[in-house]
Amino acid sequence: MKTKTTITLIGVLNILQGIGFIIGGRTLTEQSFPSEMLTPGAVEVGTAMHWPLGVACIVIGIILLSTRDLPLVNAKKVLLYTGIAYTFFLINGLTQHFTSPVNVPMPALGLITVLAVLAFYTSRTAKS
Repeated sequence: MKTKTTITLIGVLNILQGIGFIIGGRTLTEQSFPSEMLTPGAVEVGTAMHWPLGVACIVIGIILLSTRDLPLVNAKKVLLYTGIAYTFFLINGLTQHFTSPVNVPMPALGLITVLAVLAFYTSRTAKS
């Protein structure tokens, strides 16, 4: 796969994910925690915490999109470091899922895994 295609895909998905965090922060909070922890105050805090997370995802997506036209060697580095970053996201998600009452959605962990693998793969094999 071309570096430009992979960077575009990951960048756009980050932006969409960020929009989802901002719009769906309340729903994500209610789905991620056991009902006994969901006091009105906790839901407000959880919802509010999704907003900066959403903004961060959008910013990362914009930064990635700005790197689409880099020379091949530099684009491959961007993808390598993106794969490393997604690996940290995956470790964090798995740690939360298995050591806390947080219900990290498996589809989210699956998507993070796919994007990390895609970033690593393209960083190693891309010819353009």
